[in-house]
Amino acid sequence: MIENLIKWKEGVYEFNTRLIKSLEEKSNYKDLYFGFEIFDGKPITNPEILFIGINPGRGNGDSGKKIIETDQISYLDIYNDDYRDDYPNTYHLAEKTIKFFKLINWSDEKIKSIFKEKVVKSNFFHLATENINDLKKVIDDIQYSNEYFKKSAYFSIQLINILKPKVVILEGKTVFNNIVEQCYEQKVWTSNDFGYLYDKVNNTHIIGYKRSSFTNENREFFTNKLQDILS
Repeated sequence: MIENLIKWKEGVYEFNTRLIKSLEEKSNYKDLYFGFEIFDGKPITNPEILFIGINPGRGNGDSGKKIIETDQISYLDIYNDDYRDDYPNTYHLAEKTIKFFKLINWSDEKIKSIFKEKVVKSNFFHLATENINDLKKVIDDIQYSNEYFKKSAYFSIQLINILKPKVVILEGKTVFNNIVEQCYEQKVWTSNDFGYLYDKVNNTHIIGYKRSSFTNENREFFTNKLQDILS
């Protein structure tokens, strides 16, 4: 597995390096992208959980930075003493994610242990921007949206196939649609703003939730499913 993961990372790195070079030559929006990130934290073989977001945020990246790397998944930053200094406006996705696991009765110590040793976080798109609208603007500007989507979809499915995690958590309806509807060709999104698919080939449960307007009732529906999978 490790050889395949290294090869996968090299492919993603090469593709995004070429993309950055093209953007530096052609883009009219150089102030809107901040390099790229392959993993949030270190890659781990045989993970229990794989998170896939839509694309990395800016973080502390500078415009044009080539690659962003971190030693541990950024969600654990909320446990740092200087968390409020580093994230004065709070890190909403991290707080929401940790809350999901507290709702299934995981202790802080269990969360920190599992997230350090058995969790991988990546994204569907790897170019870092302030938001998804900025990403679309940057990619559309160089007329690369179709190729970028196809390659990003290919990388995402490859990663799932290599890691074969127990559960893939897709962070938002957009990334769920990109992977489940477009790649697996399954329409399984529910009225509870939640989606679920079982990948029989990889023995992997794929779940997703709507990041905005997620009600308490829908949150309970999602966490109950998460608890069933991880129990």
